Amino acid sequence: MTNWLSRIARPLLRRRLDLPPVPAGPPPFLGGSGPTGRARQLRAYQGWVFAAVNVIAHRVAGMPLRLYARAPQGPGPELTRHPLLDLLARPNPILTGRQFRFTLTTHLELTGMAFVLVADNALGRPAELWPLSPADLIEIVAGPDTRQPIAGFRFQGPDGAAVTYAPREILYFRHPSPWSLLYGASPLEAMAHAFDIDLAVRVYQRNFFRNAARPEVVLMTDQRLTEDEARRLLTRWNQKHQGLAHVFEPTLLDAGLKVQPLAYSARDFEFASLAGWTQDNILAAYGVPAGKLGLVKDVNRANAQGIDVTFNAECVRPRLELIEDALGAFLLPRYGRDLILRHDNPVPADRAQNHREAMALLDRGALTINEHRASLGRAPVAWGDAPWLPGLGGRRTGDPEGANPDWSAQAAGLVRRHWPGLAARFAGWSRAKVAAALEREPWLLAPLLPAQTPPAEARRLRAWLTSALAEDRDIEQVLQGLRA
Repeated sequence: MTNWLSRIARPLLRRRLDLPPVPAGPPPFLGGSGPTGRARQLRAYQGWVFAAVNVIAHRVAGMPLRLYARAPQGPGPELTRHPLLDLLARPNPILTGRQFRFTLTTHLELTGMAFVLVADNALGRPAELWPLSPADLIEIVAGPDTRQPIAGFRFQGPDGAAVTYAPREILYFRHPSPWSLLYGASPLEAMAHAFDIDLAVRVYQRNFFRNAARPEVVLMTDQRLTEDEARRLLTRWNQKHQGLAHVFEPTLLDAGLKVQPLAYSARDFEFASLAGWTQDNILAAYGVPAGKLGLVKDVNRANAQGIDVTFNAECVRPRLELIEDALGAFLLPRYGRDLILRHDNPVPADRAQNHREAMALLDRGALTINEHRASLGRAPVAWGDAPWLPGLGGRRTGDPEGANPDWSAQAAGLVRRHWPGLAARFAGWSRAKVAAALEREPWLLAPLLPAQTPPAEARRLRAWLTSALAEDRDIEQVLQGLRA
């Protein structure tokens, strides 16, 4: 019975085993948390990825990073001399501060992670900062519990041996990942298919011009030609028709020659639109407007300024804040708890609109010459402390409500002086984001509140100023709200 069943099943089993195996799927070009995936991501620094990452890295690397002493209400006076500033200006013997930040940003944008080795001096203070290639990362060693979430960073050394660094030795920057608390997520990884297609298009076009250099026409004949005859016919054809001077000239063919034009496939012309699709997807992944790369032909002053504001507000500023957070959490504590690092606001101001607002305030006496000069960073003048009222024939030397203005009048003066800079910082932010930022950093509103403001009025002022920032109100609307 067993032999009979075996004879029946053997042909079926043989046919099943003889079936060709299922072909393996293509390996992921980008993505994956292993060193191979990160090496591919670094090699993706070409084409539109290069254009997007390069413009981001140059902008981030060029933004000044300032150090402030911590005050009860936020940043206090700026510190212009400090060992930390010296370290950031020259992090190691072969990199300048700008080159260091450029390298850091390119690693962060290509792989979603950037690592900096902190080399201490004999006193235990940071002496040098060295960027480590994310492609050399073997793994981030998870800690035993939440009290030590990261136990170390394992990298491949120059000799191929694994080197484990303690968490204190590494500054770790990353774009947060939705699927991992330890590893970062690259913007490029989200558009890996677009990059693969873009790379394939560029390789196809290169190979087309390198290997498929097809002629425009073919000279055909049924006769058998010798090598000398063929060379003579081609020479005569080139002499007769090559160059602009011989365009549209008629010709006579002998030896039974016929001219056959070569047609190109429609596929060759579809690659242009496909390249535009991949460009849009890659730039969208990084938040870089096409106009920042010179790809918009009809750019005028108005939309060029809008493109610049959008790029700096939506792309550059979040990356600067990410770097600030990492430095503030992992590097600043080594120098004490009384320091704050801040980048300058990268979002450019609308100079024309600011000028119109300033002129309107000056003409109405709501702003003095010296207050305006202070907002421009210029020194005061002797005659610029009193408001100028053209309708009354000159400058006003006193306040209409008396020589000792109350706290509300003081608040109005502070708003005139400090509101333009604060409004520029929060330009384009939503109400929830503004409220969250002010709750996290309440000292931002401190310059607008007089020292003697009653607590109840201080709370009202804070609520009104927060609402005005979220709704992007101009300075006149803010002053009207103060008087209400």
